[in-house]
Amino acid sequence: MLALALLFTVYYFATLSAQAKIDFTVPIAIQISHLVQGQAYVSNALPVNVGIRGGIWAYHQYDSDGVNGHYPVFASEGTNGNTSYSFIHVRSTVNRTYTLQDFFNVWGAPLGPKNTLGYTAPPPASDTSYTSDWYWDMCVQLNGGRIHEGIWGNQTLVPGLGIVLRYSNSGCLPIT
Repeated sequence: MLALALLFTVYYFATLSAQAKIDFTVPIAIQISHLVQGQAYVSNALPVNVGIRGGIWAYHQYDSDGVNGHYPVFASEGTNGNTSYSFIHVRSTVNRTYTLQDFFNVWGAPLGPKNTLGYTAPPPASDTSYTSDWYWDMCVQLNGGRIHEGIWGNQTLVPGLGIVLRYSNSGCLPIT
């Protein structure tokens, strides 16, 4: 009987799912403007299943902080019916401040004002799709407040934050 109770206890704790201490989502739009036959269009470049077992998982610093087989900062399928933005989920067993760079690390993609996702600013002269005045802009908004320039790799992910990364010749902030 004691052996059975011990076996049940070990099984229970081995299968117990960790509880999240922090759990929120951040809407994000990664917009890459394209010119095709003189017409501009924007594509959202965030793939699904970043930081999810079986998906894209290129970095392992916080593996043990995640919940249910996810990295603590991940993107899953689904855009809430809106294709102009996606969601980064922050779900961690540790009360830690994660950054946008943490998400890009698990994605395995570069992040910065001079090179994000391999799109450089200025674009290489050999790429005739873009003119030399194209650049990356990062705009953030907290709880519906003023939209302002983000802090790129050091941008903390917090509840109520919205992020737009935009590669274009106009950016997402008005030029003053």
